[in-house]
Amino acid sequence: MKKQESRRMKKIKQILQNKKKYLRDLFVILGIIMFAFLAEHILLQWNSFKNEKFEQTYSLDSADEITNKWGQRTYSFNLDGRYVSSAYLNFQSDTDIESEISIIYFDGYGNKEEKELTDTASHLLGKSAIPVNARVQQFSIKISYADAEVCDSVQFVNRIVFHWARFLLLVIGLSLGYMFVFHGDFWGKKPEWMYAIISIALGTVIILSAHHSFDSWDEQIHFHTAYTDSWLGNKVAYTNPAMANAEMKVPTGDTVEEEQWIGQWLNSVKDEVVLTSEKGRFIKYNERAYLPQILGLGLGRKLGFSYVATVFLGKFFNLLFCTAVVACAIRFSKYGKRTLMCVGLLPTTVFLFSSFTYDAFVIALLMLGISLFVTEYLSEEKIQTKRTMVSILAMVVGCFSKAVYIPFLALYWIMPKDKFYSRRQKNLFKAGIFVLLILMFASFILPLIGNVTSGAEVGDYRGGDTSQTSQLAMILGYPLTYTGVLLKSLGTTFVSYFIGSKVLANFAYRGIYDGIGYFVVLLTMVFTFVTDFGMTDKIFDAQMKRKISIMKIWNGILIFGTACLVWTALYLDFTPVGSMVINGVSPRYYLPLIFPLSLIFMNQKVRCSFKLETYQTLIAILMLFGTGVTIYCLMLA
Repeated sequence: MKKQESRRMKKIKQILQNKKKYLRDLFVILGIIMFAFLAEHILLQWNSFKNEKFEQTYSLDSADEITNKWGQRTYSFNLDGRYVSSAYLNFQSDTDIESEISIIYFDGYGNKEEKELTDTASHLLGKSAIPVNARVQQFSIKISYADAEVCDSVQFVNRIVFHWARFLLLVIGLSLGYMFVFHGDFWGKKPEWMYAIISIALGTVIILSAHHSFDSWDEQIHFHTAYTDSWLGNKVAYTNPAMANAEMKVPTGDTVEEEQWIGQWLNSVKDEVVLTSEKGRFIKYNERAYLPQILGLGLGRKLGFSYVATVFLGKFFNLLFCTAVVACAIRFSKYGKRTLMCVGLLPTTVFLFSSFTYDAFVIALLMLGISLFVTEYLSEEKIQTKRTMVSILAMVVGCFSKAVYIPFLALYWIMPKDKFYSRRQKNLFKAGIFVLLILMFASFILPLIGNVTSGAEVGDYRGGDTSQTSQLAMILGYPLTYTGVLLKSLGTTFVSYFIGSKVLANFAYRGIYDGIGYFVVLLTMVFTFVTDFGMTDKIFDAQMKRKISIMKIWNGILIFGTACLVWTALYLDFTPVGSMVINGVSPRYYLPLIFPLSLIFMNQKVRCSFKLETYQTLIAILMLFGTGVTIYCLMLA
């Protein structure tokens, strides 16, 4: 009886302790939400908050001073030092309006300063938001005579514009940081869950920050392909907003207000079919990387979502799929879990996962395929069929859209003979890998050969003196010259394309970030590369170390060969014939090479004295901070 009572008391105490923890967590989360609300509403918009709120509209003809010079008219308004957060120009026109703005304002010391701005107002919106954020003495706007006839008024306001994405980033960053620190015993044991929740949370912030816009490389083209393939059967129906995006007629905004107006405009445009066309019944093999985005767009349209919400869903499904693939890589890999988490949480990686692009699909599946290979290669068991097939399938499917990365499938050529049950099994396996490599290479070599034999002058669709046929003839005619061009390109970009901000913190049209967030990400990545493998409990013997050395050497050769293929492919397609430099090689093309590169740093000499749970939690928190700061600076500041 006493033992039973003792057990009951222990259970009751445990329940009470858990309740206290849950209550503490609830109050902390509520406190974080309140703090984030106050920070967004007050701290981040302090000048607007502390000054008088007002809205005042003036017709242009009522300006305090109007001057005409050189075909342009300047309207000047005296505001007597009132704080203005934004000025809104209202007009009705069939063309965009260009304007030059001059603002005389008082700085923090009460001294007069002047700043000049230029603004392009979209005729589709009929209004434009000009950021002012100053105590204004005089506001002057200069426009052409023709534009002056269609401009109605200018409105000066001081108001707080609540930015939901920025608020969400604060809540996510502080909440996850709290959970990882105070519940490290739970989260520290599950690196795949830490990765997944950070990736989805930060990716969602990016999607919300982008609003309707396409900020990634050629994203409107990728959206058009995904939109086309999202229609079942062989018919495609283009609605007004979809056509506006395809034809790049959607206005661009550079303020929160304009982004909101553009989203409202896209949703208000009649969502009626304006064009139908035919397509193939099945998705092309090189377009299957769009499948997650296709599913999201199709589901959004089926559920009757607005155009902007459907675009959100397409991006979100891409984020979910790629995050799930990398989480599986972390879960089922026995080596490099923290490195996979780092590469998966690089700012550029999360940005691509949250965009319309096939790059994300390629990066995620290559990470899965290569990580499972490493696990299989270092395992002392006989080759595991399921794990090996998933690894090979991931690499092959991931390279459908970019076959230049398929050389990494050749990692399986170094699989040692003791992994197989017989010599015949080994020979058949490696022959099968060779056949797969040939088939994948043929997917981009055969079209090139066809163009050469037919004499077709295929090159950059955007124009210029580019031709695959002529460029290939130059390479074959002057092999040493091209080798020099290639090696120079590889050498001059090696550091910046592997660890520079151009590859780690590059948000395409939103810019490149090289501040504190980038350096935190870089240092965390390098630290993880060097220490990750040393966190394994098993000490490898001389035979295993020899296997690792062989893998490092072969992996280095494949990285170099793949980089050569990337540069050569762009030399053939996007570089003028006979050029001594190679055009079009974006640093993001090196993202799939970063995890393979980390394998070269595998060692058991450098060991970290942290507990494994603490080590994994620390890396997650540092990546959360570095990537979060990057997102804030490039998309929300």
